[in-house]
Amino acid sequence: MKWKTTFQVAATYVGAVMGAGFASGQEIQQFFARFGVWGLAGIVISTFLFSLLGWCMIDLQERWKVSSYPMFFDHLLNTRWGKWADGLVSVLLFVGMMAMISGSGALFYEYFGFSRWYGIILTDSVIALALWFRGEGVLWINTVLIPLKFAFCLGIAALAVFIAKPGDGEGIVVLANPIVNNWIFSAVLYVSFNLTLAMVVFASLGKDVQRRGARLGAILGGVALGIFAFIIGAALLRFPEVLGLEIPMVAVAGKLGDWPAFFYVVVLWLAMITAAIGNGFSLVTRVVEIGELDYNRTTMILLLLLLPIAGVKFSQIVQFVYPLFGYLGLVFMPAILYLWRTKR
Repeated sequence: MKWKTTFQVAATYVGAVMGAGFASGQEIQQFFARFGVWGLAGIVISTFLFSLLGWCMIDLQERWKVSSYPMFFDHLLNTRWGKWADGLVSVLLFVGMMAMISGSGALFYEYFGFSRWYGIILTDSVIALALWFRGEGVLWINTVLIPLKFAFCLGIAALAVFIAKPGDGEGIVVLANPIVNNWIFSAVLYVSFNLTLAMVVFASLGKDVQRRGARLGAILGGVALGIFAFIIGAALLRFPEVLGLEIPMVAVAGKLGDWPAFFYVVVLWLAMITAAIGNGFSLVTRVVEIGELDYNRTTMILLLLLLPIAGVKFSQIVQFVYPLFGYLGLVFMPAILYLWRTKR
């Protein structure tokens, strides 16, 4: 039972962080690869922080007997600031959905040459169908697609690093980001941004992760994230001509041939769908808990609201919006470490 819990927690941690922004290479490009070899050193730092903070989160959650993420925020920041954190998470979930739908549009445009709006509308429709079946639909899609996503993305990146011929071109210039201009701080911001999502997932699972082996699972999950990120980062640096693309890992997969590229596109699109469905379900259920709208009406309003603004470029969302949420999430990291250390 201990090892089953360890595996489940590790997989949950990886699933909470390794969304489509991760698998597409866009997050790794913006937060790490644009710093060159130092970006790989940043990935090592983020791996350590993911493991340490994952252990601390599970430990605090068990001590506080947490059963929901608003309860976790109340303990972490007190009731007043916990409400602000709850609101921040809702905005973060909304932006996460927007990023995935926008990324789908970029994928259809870069690989198939279609208008971005074909991908946006199709993805929005699939999300609506999954959310219509509520929790059952979310669990079924995640159970089928997430293991496939992890195995295929990691396999393609590893094969590209060790088998494909190295690139000799120069990519589109990745413009300096005034929000993040230091490789160490970029690594910290990346953990800060993703830590918020991981807190939501762990706290929502309640007693399911308050068992023996859960803390070890958090450490192993952090290590797995580091391995995935390092291999994707190495692949991007090996092929500098892909830097600056909206979906750089599709171009990396193309180095292995047309079929690997095609399958990577399919798996990546499915990854975007699963990430958006997870965010959407969490957001809709939270709105229903605190508001007067029912589930179906909230889902319809959310998806209709996302359509007109999903045309924002995927890379711009990752480049500017994600780091801003990383700054906002910086308050969680010291709070977790302080409370874990002082209230043992």
